[in-house]
Amino acid sequence: MSIADHSLETPATIPAVRVRAGSAEFDILTLDEALSFAQANPHPRGDYDGLIRRLQIATDPEDVIEAGNAFRWWAESNGIAVEPHA
Repeated sequence: MSIADHSLETPATIPAVRVRAGSAEFDILTLDEALSFAQANPHPRGDYDGLIRRLQIATDPEDVIEAGNAFRWWAESNGIAVEPHA
């Protein structure tokens, strides 16, 4: 399934991750958002190419959760994950 096919369906939600790009913060809630953010903000730590592939091919619920967790790990590894404000 391509990312275009994903767009026609209900977006696949992932565990929420707040990330920083420069001085802006973003809440990432779907696979599409995670993929768009990662492609626009490549960072060297972690398996970046593997992350992109995971985000692109995740379709069943377990794969979606795993891809979301991989995105969180990648963001944390690169110091761009932000703790939510209380």
